[in-house]
Amino acid sequence: MKAQPTGSITIRPLAEGEGRALAEVMRRSFGGLGTGIFSRGHAAFVAEADGRMVGGVTLTSFRIDASRRGGMVKWLFTLPDARGQGVAAALLDRGLAWFDEAGVTDAFTCIEALNAPSRNRFAHRGFEPLGFVEQVRRYGARLPLVWWHTNHVIDAGDLLWVQRRDGAAADPTALGAEAPDGVERSWGLGGLVATLALHAAFVALMFARLGAGFDLTLIGRYTLAIVAVIGVRTAAMWLVGAAAGVRLQYRPWETGFVLVGAITLLFGRIVLLAPGSVVPRQRTWSTRALAPVLARMGFAGAAAVLALGGLAVWALSAGVATGVASPALLYARIVALFDVLLPFFPLTAFSGMRMLQASRAGWALMAAATVALWASAWL
Repeated sequence: MKAQPTGSITIRPLAEGEGRALAEVMRRSFGGLGTGIFSRGHAAFVAEADGRMVGGVTLTSFRIDASRRGGMVKWLFTLPDARGQGVAAALLDRGLAWFDEAGVTDAFTCIEALNAPSRNRFAHRGFEPLGFVEQVRRYGARLPLVWWHTNHVIDAGDLLWVQRRDGAAADPTALGAEAPDGVERSWGLGGLVATLALHAAFVALMFARLGAGFDLTLIGRYTLAIVAVIGVRTAAMWLVGAAAGVRLQYRPWETGFVLVGAITLLFGRIVLLAPGSVVPRQRTWSTRALAPVLARMGFAGAAAVLALGGLAVWALSAGVATGVASPALLYARIVALFDVLLPFFPLTAFSGMRMLQASRAGWALMAAATVALWASAWL
């Protein structure tokens, strides 16, 4: 395969012996994170500008069944000083051409729900997010295989996007289906109900693992606490976004449930939460236009969870509704920890990074409140 010039950028296959250089470009592109999970896949292409490697894309291909072959855009990255010059677009186009050469019928990628640049880039090339129900309809019993090869197993809040290259049509009623005005049809309320129901099932599993049996009182208390924490977070984010005129939908984290279920089954002492994302219903959007709104939504969701945690601390100290207040405090602490104190990749589906980028002072205030909520255990 020959190098392909794109303006002042040259796209070419990764040469033998350049693996470390590519990994270093990836590390610098993601701020040093992701090094331990980086993979060159089955094919890799690099972008060069003036003889300097400034970006890369890595790809894999796998057989889904007798008639379909999947392809995965595993990594797509450019150095910060090379962004805005069409490098990522040129790399993606070369990767899609490789899919043509490999006979791929279903091209996949995983994108964090609020990563607007990546959403826009892939949407403009015909990719669309698939809700869980449509994933099952399309891939049936082969879905676990698809998840495995696309690394869509334990990611935190990433959505599975697919480009149908075999002419298959999307279900117009499915989550991810788009109306003529470019806004997705579903509000995702069914996904919210499913999220709460699955967490209730994980609570039942936890008590079974602890030998408590099917105690409806305990299960009910913990489930009510989880509903309260996820509910106030989702409602606060939705109210702030809607007040700004943004049409929203709830997106469940389907593979987050795999992680939560596995931890519950293996350890049995706690149910972590996969609270899901509240995102714009537009398939594409401008980061500059919506970033401030998304940050305010993040602040609102975190503040609501912290307020609920504070209420639980008061209830415990006053001896009021302690059966629900205790698990509510536990889960408020857990969600606040991930939503505020861990603002980095791969936890970008939580709100911490958006809050930190919007206001360091505001994030510091939220972080102090989160630490105080955790510290209340020792007061």
